[in-house]
Amino acid sequence: MDALVVEQVWATVMFILGSFILSTCSKWERKEQAIAKDPRNRYGRRKSDIVKPKTLRGTIMTVMGTGLCLGGMILFLLHV
Repeated sequence: MDALVVEQVWATVMFILGSFILSTCSKWERKEQAIAKDPRNRYGRRKSDIVKPKTLRGTIMTVMGTGLCLGGMILFLLHV
């Protein structure tokens, strides 16, 4: 097997970066959910008042991470 071409190296870097972004976003979202589920933060409120926060940061990170992973996989397979 020949060595990887430059595009395959970039594809691998893109995939790893996208995976890191998705992992980081997931960790932050789990921390925020743990805070929201804490009974001390919900005391005196109705269940209907508590809405899961949708952050712009989380949305952007998810789209970027997914795009980088998918783009890296496609770029890698294009140059096999």
